[in-house]
Amino acid sequence: MKKNTGRSISFLFILLAISTAAVIGAIIYLTRQSGYDTISTQHMVESLFPELFPKHYHNALWLSLGLNSARRMAHIYEFGALGFFMALMIITSPVGRKLKNSNSRTMLIFLASIAFCSMASFCDQVHKTFIVYRHFDVQDLVLDAIGYVAAITFVCALYYIKNHPIIYKPAYKITPEPIIELQGQIIE
Repeated sequence: MKKNTGRSISFLFILLAISTAAVIGAIIYLTRQSGYDTISTQHMVESLFPELFPKHYHNALWLSLGLNSARRMAHIYEFGALGFFMALMIITSPVGRKLKNSNSRTMLIFLASIAFCSMASFCDQVHKTFIVYRHFDVQDLVLDAIGYVAAITFVCALYYIKNHPIIYKPAYKITPEPIIELQGQIIE
């Protein structure tokens, strides 16, 4: 029989790592598209999923962020998915499982996920500068941040609630009194 040394990597961690890599691959693929290909992809996605890309011409914030374009909204969705899988991957990683205190553990998971996603967002914008008719766009960085901060906050909030000692684990256990048996008689 093989002993478990505590160094094993869970199947869930591997699955989340593959999912995170797939989202990063999709982001790289979409970034590598030329300007014309980006517009044609935008029209195709808008026709397939019109409910994911609503038009709000009366909302000033919506218009200032340029969210009436599927390309702009896609930044929120892409990096939201990246933040979601990244936070879950860090939670299930061997290092994430060894952290003890739930308050500091949640904060470390949150900060590590934010750091990785912000680095990926910045590298995505730098990568765009090497593509014809594409450019570095600060507004895309803001939309990316909206996506990954919302997703990571959601995951970390649920993780904190699940592991909080007051909410999840009772301070005391209710156990029935032991039944003592003396010379064939049961005494309670």
